[in-house]
Amino acid sequence: MTLEPPRRKFPEASITKGSKDIDGAARARKLKTLAFALYGGVPLGAAAGYLLGHPVLGGLLGPALIYAIVTGIAAASGKGASALYMPSGSTTPRPKEYSRAKALEVRGQYEDAIRAYEVEILDSPGVADPYLRIARLYRDEIKDIEAAVTWFKRAQQEARLSPGEAIRSQRELAEIFLHTLKEPRKAAPELARLAEAHPSTPDGEWAARELAYIKEEMERERKAPPPGT
Repeated sequence: MTLEPPRRKFPEASITKGSKDIDGAARARKLKTLAFALYGGVPLGAAAGYLLGHPVLGGLLGPALIYAIVTGIAAASGKGASALYMPSGSTTPRPKEYSRAKALEVRGQYEDAIRAYEVEILDSPGVADPYLRIARLYRDEIKDIEAAVTWFKRAQQEARLSPGEAIRSQRELAEIFLHTLKEPRKAAPELARLAEAHPSTPDGEWAARELAYIKEEMERERKAPPPGT
């Protein structure tokens, strides 16, 4: 049976710096809000408290009230912007970067990276990327092929795969059965789904050819005389 060249690797997203800059910006915004609350809240609260006979209490409560109001307005504005620019179901949200998991992966701490990706799955159920990253780590780095097969199947069953992710994961799983495990019969279901779902794509055409070869081989085996005859 003629087989295609060995599996090609699909490019991974580049590693980002992480979240330090974002955390710093958030702290700066909180400090500015607190300064504004103190600057305006103390005199206003003291004045209101003086009228009520409690100037000291008013001076303490004034900044807290202003801080709560400002942060509440900011939170509401952020939610409004998210609804405006990324309404539910109308667009794809920005991909998550998984900076900690990718940093562990780059350092060669593959088991720790897998655990970090598993945490991401718990935090963001249905997102396909961490499933596929775990599957590829098991396949390419840890060399646990059975675990890689399990995670590719979990991605197909549990995650929301984009069309591109579906094509790549089906082909990668089929190639494991064809080239790594040397079990073409197990590749047949993946090849059939890929060929049927994407007949006019290079991957779909590849799957159709491989499936035809497997069927021909199975037919030859069926017609072959029993051993010893």
